[in-house]
Amino acid sequence: MAVTPNSELPLCFDLPKLFQKAGSALLAVDWYLGDLSTTYAKAQHLGGELRAENSGEKVVVSGKLLLNWEGPCRRCLEITDGVFEVNISEIYEQNPTEGETFGIPSTQTLDLKPMLTEQILLSLPLTPLCSSDCRGPMPEEYPANGTKEEGQNSVIEERIDPRWEVLGTMTFDEKEDNLET
Repeated sequence: MAVTPNSELPLCFDLPKLFQKAGSALLAVDWYLGDLSTTYAKAQHLGGELRAENSGEKVVVSGKLLLNWEGPCRRCLEITDGVFEVNISEIYEQNPTEGETFGIPSTQTLDLKPMLTEQILLSLPLTPLCSSDCRGPMPEEYPANGTKEEGQNSVIEERIDPRWEVLGTMTFDEKEDNLET
């Protein structure tokens, strides 16, 4: 049985219908996320289809959703975006196990928004990167990698903080006798 989203409760399943003998329902997800973000990435849109199935005293919610996000690249700081596939496979039961399953509410509707919010936040990139070969805003001054590129004849000088230069002049004379025990 296909469930059409309710304009008042778009991410909810009707529990009495799920526990009837048909026992399954589909829900189209089309959620524009306004303010859901982490420190460096912001969720834009979540779309796809979820299936809820009655499994005895439990409800199993599963499906694949696409999450669109955007955020500043960690190297060049330009705004970048991407799409992640979020695989949903969650269980709702009367006596939930802490951190593993969700509780079936005592109301007539199963609201998926808290579970989906958790999945979205876990799926957002911690530090977005526009591309693997991004060289950053000033690649000559702050190279993204320490390896020398082919055809480069100049040696990159390693800059030492002036406050630590004096440590480079220190020498330690150790006698071999002290090292033997």
